[in-house]
Amino acid sequence: MDMKKFSLMVALAMLTGLIAGAVSSRFFVGDSVLAEEKSQAQRVLVAREFRLVDDNGKTIAILGGRPGKEPFLPIAPDLRFYGRNGELRIFVGLMPGDKPVIVLSDAGREVIWKAP
Repeated sequence: MDMKKFSLMVALAMLTGLIAGAVSSRFFVGDSVLAEEKSQAQRVLVAREFRLVDDNGKTIAILGGRPGKEPFLPIAPDLRFYGRNGELRIFVGLMPGDKPVIVLSDAGREVIWKAP
């Protein structure tokens, strides 16, 4: 095969590939989509309660303002930390009349320190 025929064959192969690519993209590829721009970070997160859980889904801390089963309620808002067995260990909150309270408990739920 001489150089002229080889060049013609390469040019036809390139042209055929270009046409086939254009045709196939027209039929097989959907509309083009542009990526959405990143939204700006929210400055405020609003929730009634935040729960921190371990890998097993067990609650280990709560930041909230809703009454629960603990003996220190009614209190809102509050911050509660739980022990490994689910017992309330540290409690920080506001009593009615906006009086602050901090309670530390042992594993048996006995109060070991309280202020005020």
